[in-house]
Amino acid sequence: MKNRDVSSMKRRLVWILLSYSVLGLTANPSPGQETKPERAALVVQPGNDFRAVLEKGVRLKAPGQPITAKLLEPVYAGEALAIPAGSTIRGHVSAINTAPMRKRARRLLNGDFTPPKTAHVTFDQLVLSDGTTVPIHSDSAVGLGRVANSRYLPKAERPGVRQKLKGAMAPLREANKLQRLGEAVVTSLPYHPEYIDQGTVFDTALLEPVTLLVPVQPSAASPQASDYLCLHLLTPVNSGTSTADTQIEAVVSQPYYQADHQLLYPAGTRVTGTVQKASSAGWMKRNGSIVFAFRSVQMPDGTTREIQSTVGGIQAERSEGLDVGKEGEIRATTSTFARILAPVSLVGPSRGVADMTTQKTAWSRAGEGRKGFGLLGAGAAQASAGTAIGFGYFGAAKRLCDAFITKGSNVELPVNTPIFLRLDSNDPR
Repeated sequence: MKNRDVSSMKRRLVWILLSYSVLGLTANPSPGQETKPERAALVVQPGNDFRAVLEKGVRLKAPGQPITAKLLEPVYAGEALAIPAGSTIRGHVSAINTAPMRKRARRLLNGDFTPPKTAHVTFDQLVLSDGTTVPIHSDSAVGLGRVANSRYLPKAERPGVRQKLKGAMAPLREANKLQRLGEAVVTSLPYHPEYIDQGTVFDTALLEPVTLLVPVQPSAASPQASDYLCLHLLTPVNSGTSTADTQIEAVVSQPYYQADHQLLYPAGTRVTGTVQKASSAGWMKRNGSIVFAFRSVQMPDGTTREIQSTVGGIQAERSEGLDVGKEGEIRATTSTFARILAPVSLVGPSRGVADMTTQKTAWSRAGEGRKGFGLLGAGAAQASAGTAIGFGYFGAAKRLCDAFITKGSNVELPVNTPIFLRLDSNDPR
């Protein structure tokens, strides 16, 4: 009896130990098993805009063709990060417009007879980092060229010649080099297909709210103090059409924190200001400029707060060559390289005139002809040295006109242009 009782107790003990071990395995995941982070629902309200960049060039064919881009900037809802930068956004070409004849003059003078086309793109899907696809309803957008940040820097902090050259050469080191080379060869033809180039930026605004499940941020993480108040323009600004005292409006695109990590202006806060001075562009390459300032902030609770601020920088198309001054003046500039290259372009045809007995080689004739009228000029220049010289002078005249004589450029800041606002130290908090 005693042996039977002992064996029975042993069996019970073994079953208890097995039960606890099974419960322990189910309660504690194995080291290779990952627990899903806690998520919270976040609503991105209409009016928020997405700034996305095309990472690979696309040949423009017809409405309906798919477009895939990456977000350049994060999207916030209040102080919470809703969509991180780098997220994928998908859409399609919704319409294609052909530019009117009066806007084709520059192409025709360069021997390019292709009617320039403008693609309108509508994004309808957002792909999150975990692969989740969220449908969105957004407004159609027209692509901008490559964008660059222009910020005021003290003289001691401005980049040197080597840094400027490195920045100018950066696009050559980007991915898809062979594709971009092929596109450059094709677009040099007198008549060619149109492309949406790599690096094209699209600004699209939400038309309906979007609900997202985002990871809950740990409360211990303290936000970093902001150097600039980041805005997106809601009112287009143009130095040629805007006048003094014109009211402008913008929206805070990223939450702004004070030095003590206290949230001051959440994303979505409205900011209003006025144009203080505007100078229109003129002939003889006189470029336009504009000065505007934001003085009032409408807080989420409906109260209004006065601020003292200066425009410290903007993000605009690189081709516009905009510069920001110490007092917030935004100026259009003319490339120094273009001003130097224009007189130098006279050297080639002038040497041919000085010594007409020297017969130009086929390559040199093609080079002079291409300066004047593209590939058609390169072919026509093979007829004679005189023809090549004529095309060379024609090309030099175009460059001189563009650099010194034609009308300058105005400062054009469309809706959704990023503005970096520097708050004064005596700004009332």
